[in-house]
Amino acid sequence: MDISKDVCTLEELEKGAKQVIRNVETNQRPFMVMSNGKPGVLIIPAGIMKTKLTALKAVCELAES
Repeated sequence: MDISKDVCTLEELEKGAKQVIRNVETNQRPFMVMSNGKPGVLIIPAGIMKTKLTALKAVCELAES
């Protein structure tokens, strides 16, 4: 995540949601939405989330063995 490019306020997201989504899909990087000056939510590309969940599942299965 590039702090200078991949962060906006909730108000900015409301005005430019389509562009934010396009950027997340194109750049394959998470995007942080700030709320009241604090990190609010993180928009994560689906492919990255799937990879992370698959890895987490594998680790959990190893821990159970």
